[in-house]
Amino acid sequence: MTYFDEVAETRSRADLDAMQLERLGLMLPHAYEHSPIVRATWEEAGVHPRDIRSLADFTERAPFIDKETLRHWREDRRDPYAGLLCVPVDDVTTILSSSGTTGEPTLQPQDWGASGGPVRAGLSRDLWMMGMRPGDRVMVVIFTFRGPAFGMVQQFGAVPVLCDYDAGDMIRFCELSLEFRPTGLYSLSSMIVHAIAEACEQGGFDPTDVFSSYRAMVQAGEPLGARARGIVDGWGVPLFEHTGVGDVGTAFECPEHDGLHFWEDDTLVENLDPEGTEPVGDRERGELVATALVNRTTPLIRYRSGDIVRLTRVPCPCGRTHSKLWPVGRKGDGVEIQGRKILPIDVWPAIESVDECSRGLFQIVREAPQMDRLRLRVGYGPGCADRLGAVRDDVMAAVADLLDAVPEVELVPDADLLKLGPPHKIPRVAPR
Repeated sequence: MTYFDEVAETRSRADLDAMQLERLGLMLPHAYEHSPIVRATWEEAGVHPRDIRSLADFTERAPFIDKETLRHWREDRRDPYAGLLCVPVDDVTTILSSSGTTGEPTLQPQDWGASGGPVRAGLSRDLWMMGMRPGDRVMVVIFTFRGPAFGMVQQFGAVPVLCDYDAGDMIRFCELSLEFRPTGLYSLSSMIVHAIAEACEQGGFDPTDVFSSYRAMVQAGEPLGARARGIVDGWGVPLFEHTGVGDVGTAFECPEHDGLHFWEDDTLVENLDPEGTEPVGDRERGELVATALVNRTTPLIRYRSGDIVRLTRVPCPCGRTHSKLWPVGRKGDGVEIQGRKILPIDVWPAIESVDECSRGLFQIVREAPQMDRLRLRVGYGPGCADRLGAVRDDVMAAVADLLDAVPEVELVPDADLLKLGPPHKIPRVAPR
């Protein structure tokens, strides 16, 4: 079977719009009544939930909220939940956290009772789509502070096999894979991909055997560059990208591998001009704005995420009618070089094309929003400290060839950059 829930996954656009309006009609009064920050934001804008009678009303009149607003509320009122919590504290069963890569981690309390059901149902659709089934074993390689991913696997009916998200634990990963024969892996990053490849070489494991039982692997956190994807391709297992949708929902690739589906019965998504309020065109770069439709615990309403994405509502050949997006980067991660806006994803292929920098660890050093020259801090692997001059020249040449601009390059060991954040994604822009 292709679908976990064919009716839900293939609804017509008219049905999706009607469902979104119905769920919005329930969510807005709830959030207005119980979330202090939502009520304050709407009162300041002079808007009340009863003013919203259509999706057009919502996108024309509902005020935005962003991370700065949440941060100020959290700090000024000493409220760890930033004014979003809509249920009694005693009802909170789980407290998740964002990675904190771009600032202080954002706490995300959850009630895994009735309010959490629809969110997890969406993940079940994704696991099923990737070929996992109830009763399967699923390898879970993730940080504990990001929340109970293993619990989501359990609710689907599969058995999680846990492994530390640590490069030094990948020999154990190979041993567990051979012993328990999982069908799925959640989740990979560039660092983990390279660590598994090294563990196979050092431990004498045949990667073909290690991955022989896997039907799908999930990659999350940051894009995988061509180098890491080449390694994964050699393992012979389909790779599916996963991303968050504005701290409100999630999105996964389907078997078409052309964009990530987000579930529109869970999250209302807009793609707007990053510097304004107008929608951008189909597949054009814009800022993702997300609204929770089912999370009644900490509902974000018209949340400007700062995530730059491309988005399409054109139905996918896979048959799923829910919209798709392509992550591009963070709004705050851009730098303007001689009138040209550059994001980390624009630099990535050049960095990892240099053998000594194949892990793709780098930062844009941004001293000001507008600069005359691109400055980069680039990580290098072990064994090349005696030829850093040549490595620097190679990086400069690769970036110049790709972007038609010669950068300034500072080389540092990979290990130094990995200390700057959780190892799946370091801050890609540094002030100096």
